[in-house]
Parts: sequence; structure tokens; C-alpha cells
Amino acid sequence: MLVTTSCGASYQSKEMAVNSAVQPRSLSYDQGKVMEESKMIKSDEIEAPAVERKIIRNASLNLELKDLSNISNKVTEIIKNHQGFIANSRKWTGYNNRKFYNFTLRVPAEEFEVTLAELSQLGKVLEEELSGRDITKEYIDIQARLNNFKAQEKRYLELLNKAKDVKDILEVERELNRVRTNIEQLERSIKYYDNQVSLATIRVNISEPEAIINNSSNLGFLKSFKEALRSFVKSINLIIVLVGALIPWLILVAILGYLLYRIIKKKRS
Repeated sequence: MLVTTSCGASYQSKEMAVNSAVQPRSLSYDQGKVMEESKMIKSDEIEAPAVERKIIRNASLNLELKDLSNISNKVTEIIKNHQGFIANSRKWTGYNNRKFYNFTLRVPAEEFEVTLAELSQLGKVLEEELSGRDITKEYIDIQARLNNFKAQEKRYLELLNKAKDVKDILEVERELNRVRTNIEQLERSIKYYDNQVSLATIRVNISEPEAIINNSSNLGFLKSFKEALRSFVKSINLIIVLVGALIPWLILVAILGYLLYRIIKKKRS
């Protein structure tokens, strides 16, 4: 009995070992488990690196200056002294040959205030506007989502190395491509935010002052006379237009009045 029992137990253990060897562990089970665990990952479960305050700084400056002949060189010199660059520039001539310049400048955030102060000294400040946008929360959220997708990518890579069946391999690769697409989009967003935070934007508008009108008595009298003559001509034109618009109505009223007069006269007779 002991021999029979031991032989039976040995046979059963061998049979279980053979069955486990013939029937390998199902990959779809592991994949489902990984996908389910990936869905359970939340941003607050991932250790995000400490992020300092993220501020996007912008400024708009309107200046007035009599001589604009060398203004481009002056702006270029100031911005280069503070490790910045000119992102865009434009110049044009307006009414009465009045010149205008427009610059879009990018400067390191730590040089923002001193650069703005030096630009303000180029001419008379007509208007100055400062703004700052705090994107710290958005930045941390994006970083957490990025870490989340990177954790999923790591798990899918481990699953891909275990995959043997073609169907399972294709399914894992499809999910892996989706995760990597999200990773690339989030990395581009972080790169954009880093650029906006590290480099402040200053928009500078510089113009010549408006031409001063000569207020001498002769010119003032001549100008007043021209304005009076122009107003008189306009009033004559308005009267002509008004009369032209009323003539058809006057004719119609006259005809109706004549007909009414004839009818009343005929009834009396």
C-alpha cells in the first residue's frame, strides 16, 4: 500500500507538472491586470518632483520719441546686454509722414524688470502695462500625467517582453503607441511652458510725436474762413437735397388739393 500510494502521488505530481508545462500562463490575464492597474494610477500616487512657482511674465510699453533714426540699434543693444533677442520687429510710416516702430522682445525672466526700465528711458512713456500668469498648478498636473503615462509605458514594455502570441503582441503594441503619443504631447506642453516661463515677453511700440499745428493769427483766420466756407457749401447741398426730396410731395399735395376743391365746388353748384 505504501508503495502504491507513493507511486500514485508521484504520478499525480508529475502529471500536474506536465499540465502546467503544456498550458503556459495566459498572457491576456497579465495584460488585463496591467491595464487595470494602469487605470488605478492617479496623479497623487506618483511622486512628482518639487516644482518652483511658474510665472509667465508679459509687458507692453508705448513710447514717444522725436528722433527714430537710430532706434533699432538702441533697442538691439539693450536686449543683447541682457541676453535677450528680438522675436519680431516692424516699422511703417503713417499720416503726415509720422514714423512708427514695433518690437516683440524675449528676455530671460531674471532680466525682465531691469530691461523694461532701460527701455522706458528711450523716450516719453505714454503707456505701460505689466501682467503675470501663474501656471504652477497646470504645470504640476501635466507633470503628474506625464509620470502616469511613463509608468504605463514601463508596464506595457514588460508585458510585451513576455508576449508570445501574435494577437497579444499586436494588442500590447497598440496600447503602447497610444501611451507614447500621450507622452509626446505632454512633453511638448512642458517644453512650451518652460520656454514661456524662462523667457519674458516685452512688446514695445515707439512713435514720433504728432506734428505741432501753427497757431498764428493769419493762419488761424484763414483756417476759420475755410471751415466756414466748407460748412456753407455743405448747408447749401443739404437744402438742395431737402427741396429735391420735398418737391414730389408738394406736387402731390397740390393735385389732391385741386381735386378736392373741384369736388366741393361741384357739390355746391
